[in-house]
Amino acid sequence: MARDLDTLRVEIDRINREMLSLLKERLALCGEVADYKKAHGLPVYVPEREQKILDWASQTAGPEFAPYAKIFFQQLMSLSRDYEHGVPGSSQAGDVMATRPDAVNSKRLILLPLEPADADPVFSVTGEDKLMKGLHLAPHQSTEETSRFIDILSTAPNRGFKVLKRENAQFAGIAYLMPDPETPEKVLLSVALIEKEWHNGFLTELIPTMETIAREQCKAKSVWVYLPDENRFVRQAFEKAGYSLSSILSLQDAAFQVYTKEL
Repeated sequence: MARDLDTLRVEIDRINREMLSLLKERLALCGEVADYKKAHGLPVYVPEREQKILDWASQTAGPEFAPYAKIFFQQLMSLSRDYEHGVPGSSQAGDVMATRPDAVNSKRLILLPLEPADADPVFSVTGEDKLMKGLHLAPHQSTEETSRFIDILSTAPNRGFKVLKRENAQFAGIAYLMPDPETPEKVLLSVALIEKEWHNGFLTELIPTMETIAREQCKAKSVWVYLPDENRFVRQAFEKAGYSLSSILSLQDAAFQVYTKEL
């Protein structure tokens, strides 16, 4: 006979208590690991170690639960990295992130250089056809492809950033600068925000922030962007920021307007 709902919830509550106790124990150990790494100059993120844990979780959980086990441990290790960095999972997280020496801040956003550990959240952008269309790129098929993309954006003279909301340090999208190989003082600016953040006015903040980075870090004299024909709101944001139409790029399945601005 199937157990009643109250009985099942009692069991779930018991498991929750055990999981919370184990989480606290795990984070305490992560704190000790952080102290050791700091004392010995070791990096917080060790991709080989995390991949072994993910492989173990997937194989041990069995076919039915493998995908859930992988996601669970990905999130758990992300929390552990935050704990090792000293970042609380609360509204204080953004304030802590904003104080990092490599952070670039606007009123509501924090830009941090992309890292290999960002592959999963970045894939939520790069794996979406409509978001990548705005970047004039094909969508990625895997996080491995996104990892290679992050590597490209993290290699000078390129500048790649994850965009976080300052109020809670939640991922909001990506932004990057790519100097023209033949004319380095001319820089491509690209921004892709996850869909739920489209109408929060973040692009208006990002444009001048990225222009400052282009000018100061890339020594750019001009910036250009690819804007899809159908994206009227994005086009208006760049026009208000002083960009003007310079050419139209027509492809087989899409048309882009190329806007430029002298810095």
